[in-house]
Amino acid sequence: MTTLAPASDMRNPELVKKEAVRWYVHLCSGEASQADIQALQQWRDAHADNQQAWARFEALRLSFEGMPVKVAAGTLEVASRERRRALRGAIAVLAVGATGVASYQFYVSGAMTPAIWLADYRSRVGEQRRIMLADGSLLILNTDSAVDVVFDERQRLIRLHAGEILVETSSHRGSAAGADARPLSVMTRDGQVRALGTRFTVRRFDDRSEVAVIDQAVEVTPQRSPGQRQVVTGGQRMAFNGERSFAVTSGEAQDDWTSGSLVVNDWRLGEVIAELARYRNGHMQCDPAVADIRVSGAFPVTDTDRALAVLVRSFPLRVTFLTRWWVRVGAA
Repeated sequence: MTTLAPASDMRNPELVKKEAVRWYVHLCSGEASQADIQALQQWRDAHADNQQAWARFEALRLSFEGMPVKVAAGTLEVASRERRRALRGAIAVLAVGATGVASYQFYVSGAMTPAIWLADYRSRVGEQRRIMLADGSLLILNTDSAVDVVFDERQRLIRLHAGEILVETSSHRGSAAGADARPLSVMTRDGQVRALGTRFTVRRFDDRSEVAVIDQAVEVTPQRSPGQRQVVTGGQRMAFNGERSFAVTSGEAQDDWTSGSLVVNDWRLGEVIAELARYRNGHMQCDPAVADIRVSGAFPVTDTDRALAVLVRSFPLRVTFLTRWWVRVGAA
């Protein structure tokens, strides 16, 4: 593998991430020579940004140590059988262009891309993180989320790679830095959400992104349709994908998760279980026979066992634990 030459002072974060991924993929392929290992060490020593990127991969590796032995062993066994094919596929995708990332399965719960592994801030399943940004804005990561934060002389940008975040701008918080003239935006693969002095949430789904405004307003621009720019105001929410924005709807923003609760009003049970599953490692499913039961109430997202117990007390349901990691909700 060819050694990558470092920049002199400050490195491009996107370039550093791609280089780190290429090194990691090459080492895991089993085809790395002793010279490659020495070249990697030279790359790491060449710049502090390189060292930081590699340290994030080490953090990913250490996260496996918290998994139950049987689950971890099964995951690694599958990885061993499929490793060469998956890794070569990852290299091919990374070579396509600047935006290419590999869908690379390390966790039984789903795929994680290099952008997520190397994100500036990440939250684990069931975890929420509060981060005070350099401009005085507040960023809260919901369960299983990942973001990059890029502040420069022109912009304040938050890239949401996975999950859900709440943003409260410095001007909304009355911060001394509230007069910051640089635009603050959240970018997803579907488009851009520009804050207009506000408090709002953004969530990524497989096929879309959704924004909900708690106070004041945001401006939403789909990635490939800049002419469909639209303002969403307090008490409104809107979904959008790369091509278009969908209809604006009224309704309170679902930000109760910031205080540890899931508050629902006339939801289908299937929807409630799917939402609670976001906060729990493993797999949680709802039997279609009970999925249409209508549910209202507040459920703790920090303790999904207790949330399930509340449902069982309120409805004719039975919760079956095949293992700690496989839960099924069905009729009693």
